[in-house]
Amino acid sequence: MPDLMALSISANWNQLEEDWERMLRLEPEGCFGIEEAGRVCASATAVTYGPELAWIGMVLTLPDSRGRGFATRLLKQCLEFCAARSVACVKLDATDLGRPVYEKLGFQEEYVVERWKGSLDPAEERRFEHDMELDRQAFGAERSALLASVGICRAGRVASYVGPIVTKTTAEARERVLHCGLSGPVFWDLSHANPAALQLAESLGFAPARRLWRMRRGAPIDENPEYVFALAGFEFG
Repeated sequence: MPDLMALSISANWNQLEEDWERMLRLEPEGCFGIEEAGRVCASATAVTYGPELAWIGMVLTLPDSRGRGFATRLLKQCLEFCAARSVACVKLDATDLGRPVYEKLGFQEEYVVERWKGSLDPAEERRFEHDMELDRQAFGAERSALLASVGICRAGRVASYVGPIVTKTTAEARERVLHCGLSGPVFWDLSHANPAALQLAESLGFAPARRLWRMRRGAPIDENPEYVFALAGFEFG
């Protein structure tokens, strides 16, 4: 675990040990790493959401181990894992650094996703349930195990994190954000495929902090991203 945390900290990512543990619980056979000199120096994960979709995340290499093809090697391992499970479509959210690697492996851009940063004031915490059927329609695959694990918000190393939030109305999404139980600095991952979500985040004082590209390998899936007001995270979709 110290090696895994060193990987995400080296990229200034937001994961805690609980996030790595969650990934290992959700898809223990889909978590890959390269070990060198007694330490894990590179990682990549693949989470499957049934036969329709798999998600690649946590593609990380320590700065002093870059340029040696580790990321490509692990990505190919992830794709072999997905192929063995007959997954029709594989997606990921690509950074500037990773995008050329993914393009060489046949991934193509779909739309922009962004991390927005802001702050929430203390407010009454309310209990919200995920609508599993609506989430399946919005996301394009069944991910109930993930939703049960993350809820609609969680702690983070740099800032707390709000999401996933899937609703049909901006008003309901606003209620979930304001009453999720978080206060102080918050990250909120958003898709440009839902302009209403961007407008909501801006109205609550959030601003873009980091841009990525959602990419796909395989046939498009049947999804409704206009219902997605907060992503589950770049490592989960």
